[in-house]
Amino acid sequence: MGKALMVPALMLLSACVTAAPVEDPRKVWCEHNTPRRPSLAVVQVMTRAELDDLNSFNAKGADWCGWKP
Repeated sequence: MGKALMVPALMLLSACVTAAPVEDPRKVWCEHNTPRRPSLAVVQVMTRAELDDLNSFNAKGADWCGWKP
């Protein structure tokens, strides 16, 4: 039973190794993310750590993708 599961697992791992390299990781990140704009009610209940995370995420998007505040 164990050997039967090893073949699909090895095929999946080899697919990861042979994938084409990403030419620009920033472009990929910009294509898969959008600005986070929570409502005022959500912002009021967010912790300091959550607010810091939100601000750093949006700052990265502004820097890499040209998002406007």
